[in-house]
Amino acid sequence: MTKNSVVKSPPPRREEVLREISQTWRGIKQHMHVRISERVREDGATSLSQCAVLGNICARTDMTVKKIASFLGITSPAATQLVRELEGQELLKKVPNPDDSRSAFLLPTAAGKRHLAKTEKMFSAEFEKLLAILTDKELAEYARLSTKIATSLYEKK
Repeated sequence: MTKNSVVKSPPPRREEVLREISQTWRGIKQHMHVRISERVREDGATSLSQCAVLGNICARTDMTVKKIASFLGITSPAATQLVRELEGQELLKKVPNPDDSRSAFLLPTAAGKRHLAKTEKMFSAEFEKLLAILTDKELAEYARLSTKIATSLYEKK
């Protein structure tokens, strides 16, 4: 072997790269979940599950307990419990569904909207810390790729 020859290993296979990305995403998700949970508890706020419910009802005007259960991948009784806890904290209210007397729409109260905004600020601050290691160029590329992935979730195929 000469000085100028370099032994190159083959590039990793797509499956290996995808597995590594999957593991990395799970690790980031776990880290964020733990950090946000800690901050939420320190603040005496609701649980992350309750924050997810609040986020869903703030984003839509036709949210019901059944839809909450579907969006979060939990049972209707579990969703009902989360909704009751949020009602007890006066962060959401129920209004009758004019099309179905057996269900009610869930709406955030003003306090619920303020609480969600506070939690979102916590999440943003933790995410900003996480991405602080990236250069401006890397951050722009990460944003571009993330947007591409997120957009593909909603494209009709």
